[in-house]
Amino acid sequence: MLLKKFVRSSCLLLLLVLFALTACFKKQSGNEETEPTTTPAQVEKPAETTKAPATTTPAETTAPSKVNVNVYLEISNGMKGFMPTPAAGKEATTFQNNLNKLISEVQDGRYVANKGFYLAKEDAQSRPVLDSVSYNTMKSYIVSGIKDDVRGTPLPSLLQSALNKSIEQGAVSVIISDFIHGPDPRDQGQFISLDSDIRSSLREAEHQGLAIAILANSSPFYGTYHPAVKKPELRRTLNGEEIPYYIWVIGKQQEVQVVTNKVLRNLPAQQAYFGFEYKSIPFSALLKEKQFKPAGVVYCSSRNADPCTSVNLQPEKKEPVEFTIGFDLSGLPMSMQSIDYLKKNLKVTSTGSRPTIVSVTAADESIKATPDLAKYSHFVRIRVPELTANSGTISVQLPQVTPTWITSWSTDNDNNPAAAPKKTYQLTKIIDGVQALYRDQSDFVFNATIQFNKAD
Repeated sequence: MLLKKFVRSSCLLLLLVLFALTACFKKQSGNEETEPTTTPAQVEKPAETTKAPATTTPAETTAPSKVNVNVYLEISNGMKGFMPTPAAGKEATTFQNNLNKLISEVQDGRYVANKGFYLAKEDAQSRPVLDSVSYNTMKSYIVSGIKDDVRGTPLPSLLQSALNKSIEQGAVSVIISDFIHGPDPRDQGQFISLDSDIRSSLREAEHQGLAIAILANSSPFYGTYHPAVKKPELRRTLNGEEIPYYIWVIGKQQEVQVVTNKVLRNLPAQQAYFGFEYKSIPFSALLKEKQFKPAGVVYCSSRNADPCTSVNLQPEKKEPVEFTIGFDLSGLPMSMQSIDYLKKNLKVTSTGSRPTIVSVTAADESIKATPDLAKYSHFVRIRVPELTANSGTISVQLPQVTPTWITSWSTDNDNNPAAAPKKTYQLTKIIDGVQALYRDQSDFVFNATIQFNKAD
């Protein structure tokens, strides 16, 4: 009897142990199976957090903290007049002042990691030479002048050599030259093929998705000037006439912007940007902020949407709809952020309505101090007088634009700069070669689209 009780108790205990182990196993398996598939609210939350950065923090506006920079200074005979020999009581030229600051910032500034300094010239066989020199050597050329008799490298060769070296070293190219094309005298046909030659020399920029910033300035020039057009004079002696010089910055879009915004800083008025494109920028319809109170019937399609990129609206004949869109354009080149530039170039298009731009403004101090608005740098007021469909889109676009200064700084005869100052031979043709690199680029620097539905 006792034996039966013992066996029965043992069996019962064994069953309890087995049940407990099975329960533990099932609990573990249950966790492994159910962790990826939680409640609907938990599924939606990650989707929102992964989607938001695409609108609020686009990758293309995130610039690195430091970049590698190679500086290339052309030291041909044609550049000597920008860097005259110093003398007591003689002021430095604009070129000397600006270039001295530039290379100092590259050498000592906190935004440059690795740096290289190169003097660009041509050897006896008409081949481009990039001499690697120290910072102090380049500084000496800038402040004390060019003493050597140096032929200039043909422009396409200079660009190709500098770009290839920088790509090899993972650096941004900063190229300083007067950009007067001086082809081999035995090959005058290069004047005719200048645009295609420029494009060929920069083909790696296209293949590797690099952007180009062109900055134009002018400086008093003292000494022998070598024009591209040799008639009626082969050369002229100048005494302070203003001659253009250019700084080309070539590299990845974000890195070029570090150089232009943080290293060069005080940019000249003449700027041109090629290959700059923003697939998304932060923007939102601002319908609740008292500073930008909307007019007419307009409200966000989703009550808690932030940013608001879809609206319901219903304009009336006597009361058109007006509302403001906030944009963060702080990642764009500085010249594209100016109000004058935006007023002149911003466009609004639509499917299903006929909107117009009422105003373009920049954030003032009061807006910067308002938490909900501080993330936006610019504000575009839109008026919608009528709808032509029950739903559609309203797009604010910044087109790719060739600056007008390029045409005014270009000439087909640079023989007499005193009579026609601030002119560069066939500058428009040079720029045509650059633009050809980006012929497949979007027509817009950015395109911000808001969806709309007709309000009930």
